[in-house]
Amino acid sequence: MEYKYVARDVGGRKITGIMDAANPRAVAQGLREEGLYPLSIAPRSRGFTVNLPFVNRVGLKQVAIFTRQVGSMVGAGIALPSALGIVAEQVKSKRLRQVIANVRSEVEEGSKFSETLARYPDVFDRLLVSMVEAGEATGNLDVMLNRYSMYAEKVLALRRKVITAMVYPTVVLVLAISILAFLLIKIVPTFTTLFKDSGVELPALTVFIIELSNFSKNNFLYVVVGLVAFFILFRIALRNNAVRRVYDRLKLRMFIIGPLLRKVAVARFSRTLATMVKSGIPILEAMDIIAKTSGNKVIEEAILRSRIEVARGESLSKSLNKAKVFPNMVIQMMTAGEQTGALDEMMDKVADFFDEEVDAAVAALTSVLEPFMLIFLGGFIGLIVIALYLPIFKMAATIK
Repeated sequence: MEYKYVARDVGGRKITGIMDAANPRAVAQGLREEGLYPLSIAPRSRGFTVNLPFVNRVGLKQVAIFTRQVGSMVGAGIALPSALGIVAEQVKSKRLRQVIANVRSEVEEGSKFSETLARYPDVFDRLLVSMVEAGEATGNLDVMLNRYSMYAEKVLALRRKVITAMVYPTVVLVLAISILAFLLIKIVPTFTTLFKDSGVELPALTVFIIELSNFSKNNFLYVVVGLVAFFILFRIALRNNAVRRVYDRLKLRMFIIGPLLRKVAVARFSRTLATMVKSGIPILEAMDIIAKTSGNKVIEEAILRSRIEVARGESLSKSLNKAKVFPNMVIQMMTAGEQTGALDEMMDKVADFFDEEVDAAVAALTSVLEPFMLIFLGGFIGLIVIALYLPIFKMAATIK
């Protein structure tokens, strides 16, 4: 059977290819013999296929359900291969079902569960792989899987709060742009014809609105294409570390939204650190994983700098305090946790506290943005209405 693989060579470059082998384990072994580290291995699809990331992507919610079900079955005494087979039959995602089937096949042939999961980094993150590895070493695989599912569920809840905060202003902004486009493209031209026939001298505001209407009507397609192109180019530019660093720093400094994003980042950092410390994962490995999953280049670089100092013997709290990224309360709680040997408990409390702070920030954001958005929408519509009716009033006065 042919398998499509993605591997990394000794220089760190990604290499893709196709290999004919009996199973994924044989592919992995062949790649290692060639000096390559396998990242993902999947059966090669036959015929015409469309590989769309948003279609084949496996979300965190699906992984959380997977770990919850497998953890519960393993805890109940069901063998891991059997548990994987049962879960695979219940999974709706075709991509995840195929991955689980591959993992089960390799586990049955003697591979470690953590090693097989590591071959699918686009599905299973490094945190899960590290926790599974720790569970295999201590004999607490079910505990680690259930702990990861609890962590993932809390991360998803935090993510939903942020999405909720962004939905209202986004909907209002789209509605405002749609209304303005309709007025400028459909309504204003009707009045323009009337004004031309009347011969009345138009106010400056009306002239401006008419010119804006003509521009929108004649260049609507170009504007849409330009916006789409800008969005695509912006997403490409974010792949550059320097651009990403500037963008992420601006996000943290934005009015109202900045403090919310910082609280979300602190809550996620604290929750991830608590989960990893509780699972017995070494602090240096934990910091490396946390940095890569922070979602913000500024915070990522601060954690990586702190990691270097921790490796030299500095305490975690002191090294992070120098970064000037996290609030003093987080540093103080971390210091207390290090002194008492209860760092995981302290970080859990910090995460719970900032989860509540995010709730309050979301409510505040909605209450503050609502009047601003209404003023924005009403102001522009009112401006157009005034611009259109000023000449009509002037025409009426001339007739009298």
